[in-house]
Amino acid sequence: MPISAKLFFALLERLWHKNQAILRSLVRNILVDPSSVDDVLQEAFIKLLTSNKHFSNKNEAYNYMRKVVLNTSIDHYRCLRRRNSYSLNPGNPYSLSSSAPSPLNLLIEREKDAVKNSILKEVRKTLGKLAPEQREAIDIAFNRSHRKIKDICTEKAIPYSTIRSRVTAGIDHIRRQLTVKGIYQSLGEVPGVPREGADAKFDHRGRKR
Repeated sequence: MPISAKLFFALLERLWHKNQAILRSLVRNILVDPSSVDDVLQEAFIKLLTSNKHFSNKNEAYNYMRKVVLNTSIDHYRCLRRRNSYSLNPGNPYSLSSSAPSPLNLLIEREKDAVKNSILKEVRKTLGKLAPEQREAIDIAFNRSHRKIKDICTEKAIPYSTIRSRVTAGIDHIRRQLTVKGIYQSLGEVPGVPREGADAKFDHRGRKR
């Protein structure tokens, strides 16, 4: 039995308020000017109520709601860019700078940064749990400031093969931990480490078994 228009709008409004924090965050990620967020949300909500769309479930309603908010935010962003372009170049208000990032690119870059920071956090956490010898070897391999690894090995009186084995074992352990957590999809080969080292078995101190 179809619901009345009054009840439909009430349910839609309830769904809107329930997800308003998420929708507000979406708008804020696209707009350069945060003071316009409320105006964009209000405009999107009016478009939603006047769209005469009918939904079979809450997920369908939310997906359309998110699409309306996203499109309204992008339209507002483009309009703002045109106004700014016109103020700089009155003769050609539509000549937008190609170097300026699009709202979608801004959103994608922010998501990439969030994912990268999350992965780095997990890598640091796992790195801190490695055996001291493995952490030292990884530090020598990746933080050597253009110095040759063999020179550092001579200075520290550690055989090069030992450093290589410890680096392999340490990175292999980190990859396995990230794979278990669903962050790393496949082990593959360790970058910059000879393949024969990647196949070897090591104990917790990075020594060959």
